[in-house]
Parts: sequence; structure tokens; C-alpha cells
Amino acid sequence: MSEIRVLQIISGNDIGGGANHVLNLINYSLPRFICILGVIGDGPLYDKAKDMHIDVVKFPKGLLKCKNQILEYVLENNIDLIDFHGAKAFLLHYFLKKYLNVVSVATIHSNYKQDFLNSKFKFIFFTYLSIIGLKSFDYYVCVSKYIKDLMTKDGFKGQKFIVSNGINFNSVKVNENNSKIRKKLNIGEDDFVFANVARMHPVKNQLNLIKAFSELEKEVKNIRLIIVGDGPLEQELKSKVSELDLEDKIIFTGFKENAADYVNASNVSILNSLSEGGLPPLVILESAAVKVPVIVSKVGDLDHVVNEKTGFVIENNDIYGTYKSMKDAFISRDKLVGMGNSFYDFCMSNYSTDKFCSDYYNVYKKILTYNRSVNYDK
Repeated sequence: MSEIRVLQIISGNDIGGGANHVLNLINYSLPRFICILGVIGDGPLYDKAKDMHIDVVKFPKGLLKCKNQILEYVLENNIDLIDFHGAKAFLLHYFLKKYLNVVSVATIHSNYKQDFLNSKFKFIFFTYLSIIGLKSFDYYVCVSKYIKDLMTKDGFKGQKFIVSNGINFNSVKVNENNSKIRKKLNIGEDDFVFANVARMHPVKNQLNLIKAFSELEKEVKNIRLIIVGDGPLEQELKSKVSELDLEDKIIFTGFKENAADYVNASNVSILNSLSEGGLPPLVILESAAVKVPVIVSKVGDLDHVVNEKTGFVIENNDIYGTYKSMKDAFISRDKLVGMGNSFYDFCMSNYSTDKFCSDYYNVYKKILTYNRSVNYDK
């Protein structure tokens, strides 16, 4: 078998779903192919990779130094293909492409037109630069059919492949059990708990989630909402909770490395995002791993994963639609354990790391075969 060596390039500051997607790929790619993580600049991703004993190299943030060091690394380490992840990496490729003597591909994890909604300046400037970078590629890995269709609609000419997310379900461990988390957060054993795990960003739509929860709380008193994550909207969200006098009902935990503990302590997890690129988002797979059903907005391809047997789909992603799905979950509370088990079985069958890495291997093999006369046998 010919050995494929892939350099995965991503910003060192990335700690979201895209970073975890890359870490999963690198961690489980052997024996199919070899992955090396290349991070641009300092950041928590480099430290996390080191802790995981992943082969990682750090490139400088400056464009000229970064370009030269990548070219040198590719040559000295017999890299066959470079996979770029995220807006910063896409723009880097725009300046790098004409100097590369290996094949390159972009993996698109989200709707690139909604990545910078937290800042008007960033939205206008960085979205434009990200799209310029994306257009410099000939090959794309799309993490859902939704992303592939979006790119086709937007006129991207390169060849597009779909690789869905996947996780090692056995690696999702609960470190603190349901009772311990509830006690720590002062939540009663009989309280009905919703858990939202997401960065605090406009695209995650947590302001509407809080308003929807407020409407339900007027009818049902023994409910709580846990929001796990941090981000640019943190103070705005906390102010809204204070304004609604819900500080004792809505709990902000901040970023947690093992968010699965908090999902496990809930009755149902909820992700009412305005957009989700990955299918399924990794937080949804982690919910499945601890057998907790989900409430999701009808965006991307999420309604292909969640149905009446495994969770609830928000048909109209407004405050009332979110409220209605949350109320449906509460009314169906006696069925949630069975739904969680069904969700686990479905995701285990369709979104394992084995399938995830196998799909990537087949894509890389096709791209390399297109570009040179090498037979990458299975």
C-alpha cells in the first residue's frame, strides 16, 4: 500500500467544532493514512494536540514566514496533500497555491457567509477574504450535503466531496455523574433540564433560546437551562437573563472541556442555531453518546439525523417555534430515555470514526489519483 501523508492546516486559536473534527481525524486516521497537524500561530489547539500526543508543528502567523516554513516542511517531510480548515487557512492558501508542488483541498465546516456575524467589520471584511481564499481551491471536502449545495449555488467550480462528522463513541466518558453535576449546580433531582452546548455567537441563536425558555417557565416552574460555553455574546446573554429575572433558572457554566458531563445531567439537549454546517454537529453526536435526545433547528441537514424517534425538530426557528419544541420535550419526558437509546443506536451505526476516516481516505485517494499516476490501493 502506498502511504499517504497529509498535513492538516488550521488556526491555532480554533477551539470549536472544526478543531475537534481535525483532531478526531488525526487521532483515528491510522492505519489508513498519516496526518500531521499544522497550526497557524499560538493558541489552545497546539497545547491540546500536544496533550493528546498528536504530531503537531506550529507555523508563524506572519504571511511570508508562514508561507516559507510550510513550503519547507512539505518538502522535507514528504507531504502528499495539504488539507486547509477555516477562514485564516483558506486565505493563506490563496497566497501559497502557486508555490505548492503538492495537492491541496479545503474542508468547509460551516456556512462561510455566517462565520463572522458577531462583528459588522469582520462580517464585511473577513467574509470577503474567506471567500477569496476558498475560490483558490480545486477540491473541497464539505461536511454536509447542505454545505455542498451552498457552494454549488454560490458558483464554486471545484470538485466537491461530502464527509460527515464522526466520533469514537467509546471515548466520550462521563467524569461526573448526573447527581454530582446537579448538586454542584443546585439543580433538583426532579427538575427538568435543557442543556445547550455552544459558543456564545449570534449564529447559535441563544438569545432566542433564553426568550423561549422564559415563555415556557411561565407555565412550568421545575425547569432549568444549562448553557455550556463562552464567546463574544456572553455579557449580552447574561444581561438578558438578569432582565428576565431568571438567574436561578438559567445557569452559565462557561467553557467546559468535558461538556458531556453537563449534557448527561440534562433530560434533553438543545441546539437552535441559525446555521449548522457539519452533519451532525459534534455536540449532537456527544449527546447521542450519553444517550440524551436532542432538540434541533431545521437548518443544514439536521432533520436528516433527528426525527420523532430520536428527538424534536424546531420547524420555525423563532421564539415560539423553539418554545413549542421545548414544551413538546417536557410533555414527552416519560419517553425521553427510549428516544435517547434510539438516538445512540442510530448515530453509532452512521457516524463512527471508522466510517469518518474511511470516507476521508477515499476522498484523499481519489484526489491524489486524479493528480498523478499513483495507485493508492485500499
